[in-house]
Amino acid sequence: MKLKTGVIPFVSVVLSFCFYSSAFADGSGFAPLKLDGNLVKWGKAELGTPARVTYAFVEGPTVLDKARNCRKMDSLSRITRRNGLSFADIREQAALAFRQWQEVSGLTFQEVAETDGADILLGVQSLPRGYAFTNVRFQLELADLPEKEEGAGRGLSKPEPEPANGTGITGALNIARITQSAICLNPVHKWKIGFDGDLARYDLRYTFAHEIGHAIGLDHYLRESSIMHFKYRETFDGLQPSDVDGVQWLYGARLN
Repeated sequence: MKLKTGVIPFVSVVLSFCFYSSAFADGSGFAPLKLDGNLVKWGKAELGTPARVTYAFVEGPTVLDKARNCRKMDSLSRITRRNGLSFADIREQAALAFRQWQEVSGLTFQEVAETDGADILLGVQSLPRGYAFTNVRFQLELADLPEKEEGAGRGLSKPEPEPANGTGITGALNIARITQSAICLNPVHKWKIGFDGDLARYDLRYTFAHEIGHAIGLDHYLRESSIMHFKYRETFDGLQPSDVDGVQWLYGARLN
């Protein structure tokens, strides 16, 4: 088996984009993440199937080999010193963001103490740039393909082209299993808890929710209000219909 790595940063250029227009009466849609020609998800490589995902907070300098972003990470405690927040505050906002996705889908998230073996790592960039980034590693059972690093960039504050009308996912769907994701924030950027109209300082829960969306297999969705839109906004603080459609398409609806 060969491991391949994909990346979804907040600020970069677009390499690939796929759009899925759902059949719901309200016309909502979403954009699943497509890396190296493959859709990616946790758990079973089959759409609509649930998955259990663990996450952990990086406690010190950490290096992720071959990661295009979040390669060098450090503790989120570096955010506390600049923004008047405690680590408990940050941890709570991350947990609430994970809960948003869990409450509407077949995903179950659990925080673990050890980073070794954790599915999703959270920390800050050791070399600050942009706003926030997500690195996604996925696995294919393709013995004859060379190991390759592949990525797709997404920007919160950088305009991107809309997908062409009528485009969609057609033909056979290749689905790869995500093996690890990493979420890293810029420690010198301004962060806050809650909305106050200051769009230069980003709300942590909103940012975590956006990045978790990438970490579980969703791309930017540009056409409607969505937590997965590339642009930070303070007009809503929870998942929107397109976000729910997307996560349920990948993992199914919540059963309990």
